[in-house]
Amino acid sequence: KPDVPAKLHAYYGTSAGYAKVQRDVMGWHKTTRNGCVAFASTALRHIGIEIPFDVRKDGFSVSRITRAFSRYLSEDLGWERIESADALMVGDVVFTVDAPCCPGYPAHVMVFDGWLKADHSIGRFLDNQGFRVARAMAGNSQRDVDGFGYALRPRLD
Repeated sequence: KPDVPAKLHAYYGTSAGYAKVQRDVMGWHKTTRNGCVAFASTALRHIGIEIPFDVRKDGFSVSRITRAFSRYLSEDLGWERIESADALMVGDVVFTVDAPCCPGYPAHVMVFDGWLKADHSIGRFLDNQGFRVARAMAGNSQRDVDGFGYALRPRLD
């Protein structure tokens, strides 16, 4: 079975792959605003992972809402949950802590692109906010950045 995180990063982690994902998302989601799931699900579709447009969890599209997307990856595709940021591998799908308004709904999802600091305090990510965006893993309330919650990746067994 192919190494999905490595394949995802090899594609989405290039400026050309990122641009193709962004173009595709803009074609159906029409905006980058509130588009984190649209970006991550589209990037996965581009490398051959089936993320449907018409499947819903808790009444929400798995291609648009963080909780529904997370549940689809874990329940339907059997992806494992990574609880420690220190265990991240490039290409992991990372979810932040829950949005303050909505317990159970991560505020953001992005793809891990590597560490900027050796102490793992700042990572680099691919998402609807940009290509290789630096983020504090603990979050930053002054900059409206939510901290690391968990990651998902396909089981390697």
